[in-house]
Amino acid sequence: GGFDEERKRMSGCITGKDGESWRLPLPHDDPLQPLYRGPPLPVRALEAAGISPDDDGTYLNADPDAMSRACRHMAGWKLSSNGPAVAKFAARGGSDGARNPRKGFGAQLADPYAEPDRKALPHVDAALRVVCAALTEGESETDAVHVGGLRSDDVRSAVPSEMRRDVAASLAYLRDRVGVPRDMPLAAARQLRAHLSWAIDALMN
Repeated sequence: GGFDEERKRMSGCITGKDGESWRLPLPHDDPLQPLYRGPPLPVRALEAAGISPDDDGTYLNADPDAMSRACRHMAGWKLSSNGPAVAKFAARGGSDGARNPRKGFGAQLADPYAEPDRKALPHVDAALRVVCAALTEGESETDAVHVGGLRSDDVRSAVPSEMRRDVAASLAYLRDRVGVPRDMPLAAARQLRAHLSWAIDALMN
């Protein structure tokens, strides 16, 4: 019935399987989890971006473009602060990754001891550097200009053609496992997921 359809819609939005919620351009707010009724990022990050709360402590009236830029930058900072480890984790998604020579797990891709795809790893790192550069870009005055200025060729030129499928799979592995709030706040995580989806599309198209 109607409830089942609504459940499927909400599930697709949360998991990104609706084909929209983890893709650029993102809506200003999250349709299921309102972001701005409190600080969507650490207050110091918001202050550094020149974003102040409303009189009631919410951020409902914050400039959408400034907020989007701050959230992108937060995601980029988190990614760059642990880049080699993130690339190694992501490379489990390659065709020769997620293997554990010591012990078998029922869910291989959730195996904490799984090995990365060593052949794909340097190319995953290169692709993540492009994603990080896109996230931390600060020249665009609006979100629309930022999204319009993203260059798919930057991603493709960073990865040899024969490695693109494995790198795309690795980026998808990472995107699907970004933890909120473990890894970063939702407002930043949705930007990281969407920019990873952009990079995946660039590699596969």
